[in-house]
Amino acid sequence: MAVKLKHSDLQGKYQYTWNRDKGDSPYTGEQDRRQVDKDEGYEVLYFLETLLNKHGKKTLGDLHAAENAFHTKELSQITDRATLIARVERILGW
Repeated sequence: MAVKLKHSDLQGKYQYTWNRDKGDSPYTGEQDRRQVDKDEGYEVLYFLETLLNKHGKKTLGDLHAAENAFHTKELSQITDRATLIARVERILGW
């Protein structure tokens, strides 16, 4: 069964907005599918949920490890979804 994450599953140490920010237009085209806006909670939830389900991970510990990896300094400037997935997987050894 696939993991379905909720806002409350994320750690409190990272700040997310839960509304579309001013720089994010309502268009959800190719660019939106390729990029991750790291301060928008709904995008982070989707990214982490997809990653956990890809690897069959189900625990809060797995989620929090992935969230911490997602926010590492070395990945702070990366927003490309495919690159982020590969780099988080490498950090976690998944």
